[in-house]
Amino acid sequence: MNILRLRYFGAFIMLLVLLPTVNAGQTPHEEGALVVNVTWGDIYNTPANDVYVEVYGFVEKYDSTKSFVLKMSRNGEYKASVPPGVYDVFVSEGTSVPRCRRLFIKPGLTTYWTLKLEIDDVYTNQQVSSQRRSK
Repeated sequence: MNILRLRYFGAFIMLLVLLPTVNAGQTPHEEGALVVNVTWGDIYNTPANDVYVEVYGFVEKYDSTKSFVLKMSRNGEYKASVPPGVYDVFVSEGTSVPRCRRLFIKPGLTTYWTLKLEIDDVYTNQQVSSQRRSK
């Protein structure tokens, strides 16, 4: 009976020793990354510059809601490091339909969203009617 208890105790100690190394690569407060690739709605997938990209959500690390604005890292690519959490990602450009998507950012990993902008009919119609009035 003592040998059986000793085996269980040994297995328990082994579990305690190995458990911290299982998640050593990901801590809950380690930053994640978000990359949003934006193209114009053309057949060439031309990268879209001068686009506003913002993420907004509850950040457990700060116990509050936060927003982060992504910066363009290269043509059509907007990037930021953000704490892990669930975020609403907003993409806006003056002549295109605004877009939103909810994304989950995991610690130590990069999340990608690729989208094509669509022409905003409201903006286009407004421009056409203001041109007609000015004539």
